[in-house]
Amino acid sequence: MAGRILNRRELRKQSDEAEARESRQDTEPADEDEVDGADEDEGEGPADEAEDEGDEKPRPAKKPAKAKAPAKARKPRKPKAAPRMRARWGVFDASMRQVAIFDYNQRAAADEKAAELAAKKNGTFFLQLVKEPMPEDAPQDAPGAAAK
Repeated sequence: MAGRILNRRELRKQSDEAEARESRQDTEPADEDEVDGADEDEGEGPADEAEDEGDEKPRPAKKPAKAKAPAKARKPRKPKAAPRMRARWGVFDASMRQVAIFDYNQRAAADEKAAELAAKKNGTFFLQLVKEPMPEDAPQDAPGAAAK
């Protein structure tokens, strides 16, 4: 499909000539209408003369529309890093309500709490691993055996 290379300047010149021919054809029918209309509107006044003078000037050829620049490719957003999570032991009752929570390294204390609640309240209590986001402000080395 390799054809001969097109000369852009010649193509542009041909395009301009075609537009000039079209603009000349557009102005010729308007001139004929003016001649017919001039006979009917002869005595209307100076306003018609001003309009006729404006119409006699040849219209300039229209400039070709500029090609739109291609849209810039947008960079995809950087995905947000998932927050750091920490694992803790939760003591839950039979209705899945969290009764107490312990740090991951305190599994023995969580087991004792579940056994104590089961003996005291005559119900079912169990441990389950709970993952929650780490607070960014809290120091990492602080002991956290918090019981609710």
